[in-house]
Amino acid sequence: MASQLLASIGACTIVVSAFIWLRRSPASRILGTLPGPRSPSWVYGNMLQLLCADSYGDYEFRWQQQYGAVYRVKGCFGEDRLVVSDAEALRNIINNPSFGYPPARWKIGNATMSSDNVACVVGEKHRRIRADMSPGFSAQGVRNFLPIFLDVANKMVNEWEILCSPGSSIRLDVAKMMNHGTLDIICTAALGLPVDSVQNPDHPLARTHLDILGAAFVRARAGIVAEFLTTYTPEFMLRLSLHLPIGPTRALLAFKTTTDQIMEQKTQEYKLNQSETNDLLSTMFAASSKTEVTPAQVVHQIPLLLVAGQDTSANVLSWALLELARHLDFQHSLRQEILAHKRQGVEVEYDDMPLLNALLKETLRLTPAGPILERMATEDCVLPLSTEITTSRGTHIRELPIRKGQIIFLALAAYQRQEPLWGSDAHEFKPSRWLEGDPCTGPALGPYAKLLSFLGGPRVCPGWRFALLEMQVILTELLAKFSVSLPKNNVIRARLSTVQFPVDNEGAKGLHLTVERLAN
Repeated sequence: MASQLLASIGACTIVVSAFIWLRRSPASRILGTLPGPRSPSWVYGNMLQLLCADSYGDYEFRWQQQYGAVYRVKGCFGEDRLVVSDAEALRNIINNPSFGYPPARWKIGNATMSSDNVACVVGEKHRRIRADMSPGFSAQGVRNFLPIFLDVANKMVNEWEILCSPGSSIRLDVAKMMNHGTLDIICTAALGLPVDSVQNPDHPLARTHLDILGAAFVRARAGIVAEFLTTYTPEFMLRLSLHLPIGPTRALLAFKTTTDQIMEQKTQEYKLNQSETNDLLSTMFAASSKTEVTPAQVVHQIPLLLVAGQDTSANVLSWALLELARHLDFQHSLRQEILAHKRQGVEVEYDDMPLLNALLKETLRLTPAGPILERMATEDCVLPLSTEITTSRGTHIRELPIRKGQIIFLALAAYQRQEPLWGSDAHEFKPSRWLEGDPCTGPALGPYAKLLSFLGGPRVCPGWRFALLEMQVILTELLAKFSVSLPKNNVIRARLSTVQFPVDNEGAKGLHLTVERLAN
């Protein structure tokens, strides 16, 4: 049996490798002349270095300095892939319908969430669903959620106050609280579904949701190959694989079962007109008659909202707290700014707090939740470049022919560390750069502060304003009452799964900081 399995795997590998070789075109041959690192493995290529480094960016940021803003890496089984952080190339990719999700990403999204979620749909359907989301995610729509943000943030404060008396300190995994707080916010504000996992971490939805995040914790070697082979796997087989009796698939199936139940509940509430909440789903239902979005398409956004609307903000908040723990003088100055605004006795205007926003901008620049994304060319095209490339043949090129099916990594975090754009201190945490005018000499590719942390173009994160206000509120409430500092011998590294998250010295997920409750 084992020998038959090995023979089957070997045959599959040979077929896939032959297919890759036969697909080589003139564009592929030009790609082969681009600079890039040596591949240490035919099976994994450079993927373990790029995606599974002990600390995310260990290789990628060094490669950018060595090879430039466009270079070649090897994918699994000898496949050539591009890594791009060139501004003009990125602008073209994120705004051009000639680039979409690779089949593996699309299939995984369909199998685990829904084929109608806004991240997977294309064309007119994508435009209609985006339009349906717009009222709830507009500047005023997001401002309407402020009472929810404040309520959850104050519950987070209360939980820490229970653990820590005035003037004392305790070591806490602050990432866990950020996960619970952002989950409560997205469930209440987006779904009209109070969970209160801050005070009740054993709530079934909280457990299921955190299990799915845990299942995505580490990109294993087998997972890299499995993701590659997903491209050639029928979608029905992926759906069947959810029933395999192993940890990650059990978590995925539990998440899908839970979200299916929520979708059914929200559909029934809509049909019976029983929803009395003013949440995002309610605004989408209200707008759906004008945008021609069906009720089924509205509820099919729920799984994506839960994942994309929670894990991203939670991890950015964790990184912000880590930087504050590393830079105590800045933390003190920020706290004085927060307390000064609170003493005014009126509603806090978060956008008028320069230090708070400098912290968020610098955290989003250095540690965006999604530091690298994949796209695939859906047709042959030409990619313009900001900077000339010299090939191994000595040819100088300012544009790159791209063949249909070419996989491209959008190196967003690397782009936001380019020294020609951000200065010689681009790899340093320096929030003061945002207090001195525009710190970036490049174009405005994203919706916020010239950053690509929320992407840009037609697929810009629809909830970017929501995420910003949510993070502003949580940081303001926590820092008014608590300080954070680094425990001794505490080394934190960045790992990548679906997002970039902190791990401790031993590689365990979490961010343990010393939290001190300030004396009244």
